[in-house]
Parts: sequence; C-alpha cells; structure tokens
Amino acid sequence: MIINTDSVIAILGGSGKAGRPLVQRALAAGYRVRLLLRHPQAFEVAHERLDVFQGDARDPDSVRRLLQGSTALISTLGHTRGEASPMMATATRNYIAVMEQLGISRCVVVTSLFETGNEQLDEKTQQAADYMQQHYPLFMDDRRLEFRLLSESSLAWTYVRVPLIVQQPATGDVVVNLNHLPEQQITAIDLAQFLICQLTDQRYLRHAPFIASKPE
Repeated sequence: MIINTDSVIAILGGSGKAGRPLVQRALAAGYRVRLLLRHPQAFEVAHERLDVFQGDARDPDSVRRLLQGSTALISTLGHTRGEASPMMATATRNYIAVMEQLGISRCVVVTSLFETGNEQLDEKTQQAADYMQQHYPLFMDDRRLEFRLLSESSLAWTYVRVPLIVQQPATGDVVVNLNHLPEQQITAIDLAQFLICQLTDQRYLRHAPFIASKPE
C-alpha cells in the first residue's frame, strides 16, 4: 500500500462541513482528488488536480466511476438531511465491492458511531452513545452495519469516530484515544488534517480511534 502525495484520492461526502476542508487540504498536500457529488454545480472549489463526477454513493456504477484510477478512499459521508432512510451501509457495500475488485485497499471513514463493541467506554462516552441510539436508532443501527461490513472486508480501513465538528480555526493538535472521546469537539480543519495523515500513517489500520481537537 504505497500512497504518495502525487497519488489519486477518491473522496465521498466532499461537499459537507467535514468534506470541503478535506478536499482543500488534500489538494494543498499535492494529491489529485476525485469527488462524487449529487449536485456538482453547487460545489464552488475548482482546481487543476480536482475531478468532479456527478452521481450517488448508493449507485454502484457511480462509485466505480469515482474509484477507477484511485489509490485510496476517504469518506466523510453523513446521512442526508431530510431523508428518512439510512444510506451508509448501502454506500459501504458499494465501495467495498468496487475497491476489492480494483485492488484498492486504503480506506478512511468518518463516523458518528461511538460504540462498536470492541472497547471499554468511559461514562461520558457511553452516555453520548446512548443518546445517539435513543434519538437516532435507525441511523446508529446502519452505522453499526457499516462498521461490520468494513471489519469483514479485506480493506485496510480506519474508522474515525468524531465528536461535534465545528467551523473554527485549527488548533493543530488532535487528541486520539481508542476507548473514549478525549474531548467534546473537533475543528473541521483539524479533522481534515488527521484524515490526510492517515493515508500514510499505519498506526490505526483496522482500528476505530476517537479523535478531538485539544483545547487551547
């Protein structure tokens, strides 16, 4: 798994609050970036190393078009506002199948799921997990299926668990813990930088780290 800064990175969810800073950081780092967007006309970022495709992550053909020629995938996909049905497991099945067929292994995924069953949560993190399950049961069940699909795949995945994402200046200091949320929020820029670093950092392969910005 060789990923250099001139590699081609596919991104899902690139138009969201976590995705836009990720796209900009990836381009700044020298990567060529491929985006799959349902509404590309609303995406204002343009760059000579940015290729945008219209499509939906729930459509296997769209996902194949995105991943063709890519070296790795980063997904900041979230549940679409206003849609009643979860979509993450469907999208995950699609990209796992295509990545395994094309021989692409590195996959970094952002998630709101706090409890995977593989950790000893502290009280605050357990409370947060319980809250999410109580208020968004269908979506949390879908996230658990997403995690199971990744765990059972052959991909070199990292499942990044995040607290509240805020649009504030970067702190430049991300705290990581495998068992509980270290802090209550992360800036979108700090998150983007952490995700980019995972392309070449193998410490969290097939792990689900919690991350957060360190308070100043």
